[in-house]
Amino acid sequence: MKDQVRDPDLYTQYGEIWHDVYDEYADVRNKSAENAHAVGFLKSYLKNGTALELGVGNGHIALPLAETGASVHGLDNSEKMLASLHARKGGGSVTTHFGDMAMFDLGIQYDLVYCVNSTFSLMATADQQISCFESIVKALRPDGRVVLDLYYPYTADFSHSGVYGDQRTTVMHTDERRVMVRFARHERNQQLFISQDLLITASGNKLIPLKMRYVYPTELDLLARISGLELIERYEDWQRRPFENASRQYMSVFRKATN
Repeated sequence: MKDQVRDPDLYTQYGEIWHDVYDEYADVRNKSAENAHAVGFLKSYLKNGTALELGVGNGHIALPLAETGASVHGLDNSEKMLASLHARKGGGSVTTHFGDMAMFDLGIQYDLVYCVNSTFSLMATADQQISCFESIVKALRPDGRVVLDLYYPYTADFSHSGVYGDQRTTVMHTDERRVMVRFARHERNQQLFISQDLLITASGNKLIPLKMRYVYPTELDLLARISGLELIERYEDWQRRPFENASRQYMSVFRKATN
C-alpha cells in the first residue's frame, strides 16, 4: 500500500484535502470568537482600501471582513476551497485568485496583505517563505501594511529522549459527535512539524496530512527585512495583548522598509 505520508504532493494539496471538513475543523478548534477579533484587527489597518488574503481558504476571515464594507481579494492554490468560498453566503463579495502564495503577481497593489492561522508556515522551505515576502512587497502600496498570524513554535513536547522522542500524539478535541487526534513528528534540522490529523465521526474517518515549517519571530523579521519589509508592531493575539515570553501565538505587522 502506498504510504500517503511520504507522498510530497499531499502536503501541497492542503485545501483539496481539507475543503470538505474545514468548517468542522474550525468548529472543533472554536475559531468563531477568534475570527471576530481578527476581522476587527485587520479592518483597523484597511480603512477604505483593498485587502488581499493569502491562503484565503473558504473565507472564514475574508467573508466577514467583506461584510464590514471592505474590498477583499483572496488567493488560494485550491480550486475546491475557492469553490467552497463562493458557495457560502456572500461568497460573491470576495474577488478570488487561483495561485501559489509562494510566488504571485496579480497586477494589483493592496493597502493590506494578510495571512492568518499559520498558513504562512505551509510553505515548507525558507526559500518559499522569502519568495512570498518578495511577492508581497510587489503587491503592497507604498503606505500599505502586512499582517501575519503565526503560532509560536512549541517544541518542548518533542524533547523526550529515546527512539520516539521526536514524535507525539495529541487528542485535540473530543465530544459526543467527534474526536480529532494529531499524530506528529518533529524534524528539528528543517524546522518542520509533519503530522496526520485524524477526524473520527459517526459518518466516517478522515486522515488529513499536514507539513508546516515553523518560524521564530526573530527569523520572521529577518526574512521580512531581506525582502524589503520592516516590523512595526507585534502582539500575542488579535486583541493586541503584549507579546511576551509565554505567548503561544504572535501577530506581526510590517510595512515597506524606510531605508
